[in-house]
Amino acid sequence: MKILGMVCSFRKMGNTEIAVKAGLTGAQEAGAYVAMMRLTDYKIEPCRGCMTCVFKKAPCPIQDQAHQVYNTLLEYDGLILGAPTYILGPTGLLKTLLDRGMGFMYGYGRRLEGRPALSMATAGIPGWETYALPLNALFLRALGYTIVDQFMVYGQGPGEAVYHQETLERAREKGRAMVEQISQGKVEYLGEEGPTSCPYCHNSLLLLGSSATVKCPNCGIVGNIKTTAKGISVEWAPTPDRWTEEEVIRHFEYQVLPSGPKFIERRREIRERTAPFRQFSPPSPGKE
Repeated sequence: MKILGMVCSFRKMGNTEIAVKAGLTGAQEAGAYVAMMRLTDYKIEPCRGCMTCVFKKAPCPIQDQAHQVYNTLLEYDGLILGAPTYILGPTGLLKTLLDRGMGFMYGYGRRLEGRPALSMATAGIPGWETYALPLNALFLRALGYTIVDQFMVYGQGPGEAVYHQETLERAREKGRAMVEQISQGKVEYLGEEGPTSCPYCHNSLLLLGSSATVKCPNCGIVGNIKTTAKGISVEWAPTPDRWTEEEVIRHFEYQVLPSGPKFIERRREIRERTAPFRQFSPPSPGKE
């Protein structure tokens, strides 16, 4: 059994790396082979939107190391993800990698489906990490991982996470639990659940709709707000989770792939209509 730690921080031996290593320690204690990947060691270029991985189901034509990262993920039975919080959310490096993962969402088959993942985000100050765990969850769920736990690790200065031994012990325990779940063939969420938590990504960052409804922006499911003497809760309707294999295939085959022939059919008309925009060329700042 093999567990991979992914560190999405530009700082070596910072709080993110400490948190990931705490999780890996637990996995190793449970008998797993562990390894650690620093995402900053890999050249990962932004997605160009060519859709080769979807329409042709072919490898991405960009010649960088994103392919290597994703192929490495395939070699491991579980993932421990750690990302620092930059301006309320995780570093853009994680989103850049996810944008390059459309082939692993659909084009090559969902080969990471059902594998367990432990998600941790580091931040200096509580209350300034609004999107950290939800966006970590987006990365994991889009690729098919099942989250076993997710939590924040705090520390303002490099290495100050060591003053939060209870949190690091939680990482260690969940690293062990991940290995045990794989051994038992039953991967499930072991973290904390709130009365408004999404049952799939387990986050409470919700979109407020009309008529006392809410929607999970990650998973797309809808629920009704319930008010009781104990406070507010959400009663989730039986709406499809967008990240199941069935729903992902439905999205691409019924919403994305049909756009290809439609575009080809209208290509000449589009070129004519976009001519004024192509002819309009404002100068770049400083190059007038």
